[in-house]
Amino acid sequence: MFSRAVRPTVSFARCLSTSSQNNAKVAVLGASGGIGQPLSLLLKNSPLVSHLSLYDIAHTPGVAADLSHIETRAQVTGHMGPDQLDAALQGCDVVVIPAGVPRKPGMTRDDLFNTNATIVATLADACARNCPEAMICIIANPVNSTIPITAEVMKKHGVYNPNRVFGVTTLDIVRANTFVAELKVLLKPSHPCMCCWNRFTESSCCKDS
Repeated sequence: MFSRAVRPTVSFARCLSTSSQNNAKVAVLGASGGIGQPLSLLLKNSPLVSHLSLYDIAHTPGVAADLSHIETRAQVTGHMGPDQLDAALQGCDVVVIPAGVPRKPGMTRDDLFNTNATIVATLADACARNCPEAMICIIANPVNSTIPITAEVMKKHGVYNPNRVFGVTTLDIVRANTFVAELKVLLKPSHPCMCCWNRFTESSCCKDS
């Protein structure tokens, strides 16, 4: 019953399709985190995914076991710890990387980079060795820094393809849309901030809302 309530739309599923065959092996690196778990749930419900490979440094077997109970076609496997990273990636068509730490209060972008850069570089190295032809989708922030790191790691292994490395900003866009909607409700025409608000809403991203 629960799985029926969370089935994704066809448009979401199509974003992972590179062919007419609905037989993709997708790996989520960081599957036990706050983004990785709901993302894995959505992927489990996609008709285009035949094998969902979940990896993290902790708790992955439990997450995989829970998702495997959903009555969709995707086989779910859980992999935990560096020793199982290669097995999680072998034969993957798509790799999504939400791994890393979120930005916390008082943390600068440099602090975030110093932590997540090493994580992403390690995972990118494993991707280059085990699934060099896979599409690599980077969610780990700061995306404008983790993408070049991934690219350089791929170049080092001689497998870099600019058409197969992506930065995922969907979460940021969804959040921004929500914040804009809340502001439009809160601000009235007589509000002193409306001079700034009017300039903001002149942008094309706000005209359709």
